[in-house]
Amino acid sequence: MESSTTAAQLPSKTSYGILIIMGICHLLNDSLQAVVPAMFPILETSLGLSYTQLGLIAFSLNMVASVMQPIFGWYTDSFPLPYALPLGMGSTLCGMLLLGLAPSYTVILFSVMLIGVGSAIFHPAGSRVAFLAGGTRRGLAQSIYQVGGNTGQALAPLITAIILLPYGQKGALWFVPVALLSVFLLVLIANWYKGRLSSFLIRKKLLNNRQKSLNKEYTKR
Repeated sequence: MESSTTAAQLPSKTSYGILIIMGICHLLNDSLQAVVPAMFPILETSLGLSYTQLGLIAFSLNMVASVMQPIFGWYTDSFPLPYALPLGMGSTLCGMLLLGLAPSYTVILFSVMLIGVGSAIFHPAGSRVAFLAGGTRRGLAQSIYQVGGNTGQALAPLITAIILLPYGQKGALWFVPVALLSVFLLVLIANWYKGRLSSFLIRKKLLNNRQKSLNKEYTKR
């Protein structure tokens, strides 16, 4: 009974369109995050930063992006937030804008923390969407979602050579439209997620009521 109930609660159709969009958004998110370490040689020259200061920038970005992921994951498991995805990307967008215009080391630290928060929100929420969209092909769904992120990280050398070296620190501003595109795509995903979540909760409630009725009949016997 328990396995059939669980199976009935979960959607079986694989939404490939949603998975492809999520893979693209994962690519864009991780490529935006890869801009930060790619900018280290630029920041070292333009602001005269030491290796210790550059290390603190990397530490701030990675600690916020990694340590806060389980917190957001736990919270969204308890209280699903369909629009967390575009909100998280909005935080990354603000971070990229500040990074391109930052006049001081303190502002750079704040900007990379915003990027880290955006990444920490994106990854657990994105995994939930990939799970829901995967239907019966959850392994394939996670693979499509993950390959986007790996590709985004691999773009760091190209980002450095094509954009950051010619344009310097202000080259980060070129990625603001990329973040805007991601926000737009993630709003579409959030609308789909909201609808799927509503139908999922309705079916779950109906199945719980059915289970209670069966338990009552069993108790009477």
